[in-house]
Amino acid sequence: MLRNSKHPNGRSSTRRLNEPVLRPSLETEGEDLIWERFKAGSETALTYIYRNYSNQLFNYGIQFTPDRGLLKDCIQDLFEELIKRRERLSSTTSIKFYLMKAFRNRLVKALRKDRRRQESEKISLGEGFQVAVSAEVRLINGQLDEAKKKLLSQKLNQLPPLQREALILYFYEGLKYQQVAEMLGIKTKSSRELVYRAIKSLEGLITPHKDRITLFAIAVSIMKSLAE
Repeated sequence: MLRNSKHPNGRSSTRRLNEPVLRPSLETEGEDLIWERFKAGSETALTYIYRNYSNQLFNYGIQFTPDRGLLKDCIQDLFEELIKRRERLSSTTSIKFYLMKAFRNRLVKALRKDRRRQESEKISLGEGFQVAVSAEVRLINGQLDEAKKKLLSQKLNQLPPLQREALILYFYEGLKYQQVAEMLGIKTKSSRELVYRAIKSLEGLITPHKDRITLFAIAVSIMKSLAE
């Protein structure tokens, strides 16, 4: 939910984005055009963007911290900043990537600033990203019982932090290698190598449990072929 925002002409807007409204008919427009409409002050475009991407940002952020209040605040602050600076924002052909990159930067700063939370929950940029195979984050669209989900989470979280995040960004979020590289602050070639190493490492961890998580073992093989 967004608090009051300002139109470019200075008039106050008190629309609550979580109120029941008709879904904006922008699906047929390209993301670059929707973004430009938002930058020009369109409340319809703002509502469309918020409704389509706020939950995705939350699900991405939950991998860094279980503090839902902090995540909601970061998303709230991000959209308020975007509204405030909308006319000066750069163009984009991928709203999702633009928002995820900005959100990640904001969240990391918030986690670093809150030393007490880092100490109590052992959260940092290097340690905080934890994969959760749950209703909110699914690497595989298949039928996995709770025991298998727990096992998958354990094995995924044995990977180095950057490898875990690279897998999420590339396979679940559908980002390109170049975008993964931008998110993680590395070169495109390094992002490819990171994803490949993550798959190889995961295969090694999964091998002893193939009988328990056959679906995931198959999915890993598919991932490997896609990454090569």
